[in-house]
Amino acid sequence: MDSLFQTEQLLLQSLESELAEHMLPAVAERGWDYYIKGRVQSVKLVEGDTLIGAVRGTDMYSVMLDVGHFGYSTCTCPITDYCKHMAAVYFAACSKSGMRTPEDARRRLLGLAAPEKLPEQSSTAQEVSEKSKVNGADHRKIVSRMEEQFGEAWRQCRYTLHPLQSVLLGLKGYARDWDKSIQKYEWMLAILFTLRQAEKAFTLVDPFSKYYQQMSFTRMAEPWIEQYESLAAEQHHWRDWTDEQSNWFDVVTEYARNQACDEWNELFRWDFLYLSLTSGRLDDDYWRDAERSRLERKESEVRANGQPEVALAAAVQPNGASGDAAKSKEKAPFPPIALAALDMFEGRDSDAAGRLAAAPIDPIEPLVQMYAQTRLTERNWDSFQVWMQFFFERRSKAANTRALVPFLFLCREADLAQPDNPQWMQWMVALLPYSYSSLADHWIELGRFNEWADLQLLMGMSPEDLDAKDLREAANAEPQALLPIYHQAIDDAINSRNRQGYKTAVKLMKKMEKLYKAINQQSTWSRYVTLLSDKYYRLRALQEEMAKGNIRP
Repeated sequence: MDSLFQTEQLLLQSLESELAEHMLPAVAERGWDYYIKGRVQSVKLVEGDTLIGAVRGTDMYSVMLDVGHFGYSTCTCPITDYCKHMAAVYFAACSKSGMRTPEDARRRLLGLAAPEKLPEQSSTAQEVSEKSKVNGADHRKIVSRMEEQFGEAWRQCRYTLHPLQSVLLGLKGYARDWDKSIQKYEWMLAILFTLRQAEKAFTLVDPFSKYYQQMSFTRMAEPWIEQYESLAAEQHHWRDWTDEQSNWFDVVTEYARNQACDEWNELFRWDFLYLSLTSGRLDDDYWRDAERSRLERKESEVRANGQPEVALAAAVQPNGASGDAAKSKEKAPFPPIALAALDMFEGRDSDAAGRLAAAPIDPIEPLVQMYAQTRLTERNWDSFQVWMQFFFERRSKAANTRALVPFLFLCREADLAQPDNPQWMQWMVALLPYSYSSLADHWIELGRFNEWADLQLLMGMSPEDLDAKDLREAANAEPQALLPIYHQAIDDAINSRNRQGYKTAVKLMKKMEKLYKAINQQSTWSRYVTLLSDKYYRLRALQEEMAKGNIRP
């Protein structure tokens, strides 16, 4: 017991030394304020030399203070530097120790008292630290070790993933003293393991709360995924790897591949996690061939086990919602997605699109968009056409404005790059009325005001419904093109047969008069007003409004 107490005191002394070196006194003072106000909800020493705690601020923040490697210390608050929540947790740890007064620690951190002299690390502290070490060469055993130590942590989660924060921090401690070149692989594996724990935790959520808890859980896991993605982006240096690095990459890839094949995942896009990791390795011909064989075996296993090619998540939507809500839960089978990525890299776009043909469009749409954008950037028009045709055929069957935004964006980009190909505009026109806004903006951008005006006429738009800036540009460039729009809007306003409609009609007439003057057709304007007055001579209110507006031949 005495040795444990001595170890804890040594760790707190070391931590205070690190805080004094890295933290501004003003930040420490704000941390003291948080501590004395009781904002520290919990504090605990784990893994021998890691202090974790929870602090209630604007939100509930998780703090990890790594004594052995202080640079690893983190807080989930928005501050990227060492923050007041870290200081508050340290003060609370001092109080909990019973033999280290927070007041004295505060004075030392603020420079009001001399700092303590840090003694040499005792053999006991070294022994405690050694307990968390795992041999880096045992890369094939580490998943079992993770499962053994933290495999049941997910059962502690109900409405929050906060219990998994300490799991992630504990796992990071495994590789603290490993070679830097393999630390990142252990850290990626730790993140994937923790995400898998979150998937298991989600199975405990009440079915009627799943819709809301899913949003909460995924939001809490976003920082973990961001860290994983940043590490995964470094995998294109595979030519410089050692055998150990290559083995570790295979371990992480295998874990991501296996989890992506689990059809009951509900929280995270495991196929994306796999693809982000392996995308930098695609130019390794040997690895790509071997991975293709592994994925084909996985695909055969899925079929042999009788698993459905498209799985629907079992989550119940609030109030028994179905339809679009259920559709958003559709999943695409993983092996075809991964194999399509290999086909795509090898330039066999038609084969890649064929693999995805049986999948629902919603889960694969980001991939299709990415592949199309890649071919557009390369100006590989034949391959680009493959993906755009795939996109159009699938989206046009259940079109809506929001779902078509990525496709319409690509059409506009393609038309700018290849204006002599009518296909891009033909698709946009075919998707009316859903493509109206994109098509109108595109024609304005290109200065094709006649087509733009025809579109407004087709859609029954009044000048009052249109953007004033667009109207001015069209009036300056092609005033003639706007005349049919005004004629149609004036007729509609008059046919409303009420005073407000007549006022609107006169307002439009005054604007249209300027257009006729701009094209030097005042005589045509005069004939139009005469015919209009004669046609509606019985509408006294209209005649009165025309007189007020000085509308006469």
